[in-house]
Amino acid sequence: MLLALACTGAALADNPTVKINAADQAKADASLVTLKDFGVGWTGGPKTPSKLAAPSCPGFNPKESDLVVTGHAEARFTYSRGGVIFDQDSQVLVTPAAVKTDFSRTIQPKLADCLAYQLKSSSRGSVLSVSVHKLALPAVGAISAAYRATLMIKTATAGTAKIVSDFVFFGQGRYEFSINVVAPASEGGQLVPFETAMAKILVKRVPAGNVA
Repeated sequence: MLLALACTGAALADNPTVKINAADQAKADASLVTLKDFGVGWTGGPKTPSKLAAPSCPGFNPKESDLVVTGHAEARFTYSRGGVIFDQDSQVLVTPAAVKTDFSRTIQPKLADCLAYQLKSSSRGSVLSVSVHKLALPAVGAISAAYRATLMIKTATAGTAKIVSDFVFFGQGRYEFSINVVAPASEGGQLVPFETAMAKILVKRVPAGNVA
């Protein structure tokens, strides 16, 4: 489920089991960042969550069906003046052990190539090239990992543009968070402090005793 913001899904993917209950859905909703967490010029808010799908890439299809999601919420915010998009995915799993299991199966050497594959295959030809590498980000929550994709894309005016797409994955107790920030490549140097700050806000949203 870590790649909810990147995966397009596939017929043969080992997708997670989704059993939403009201209590855990409320927890997922409450864990989302809000417009108040951003500075001036941002817009956005909660959105309808996408269908959860496991990553399915050539040579990489981690098991997910034995992991149960009981709450799922998403939000999107944009900073139009800077061309920045911030997507967040919050999931509540049955146990903290399930979160750690998901990380151990998904955060593998093949994940970078899988992210690149998903980004290009889902672009309908708009991504001309993509490379992905691990991103140095301060540890957040009980477990975390981050990646940066650098893409060359076609623009609406038939030109090209270079952008970056950062993926930050972290877990705290039963909560599993994903952040995806897309921005012009020229803004790449400013993203890590911003992403770290937003991730810390999310970890603080996890209530004490969240094992229950």
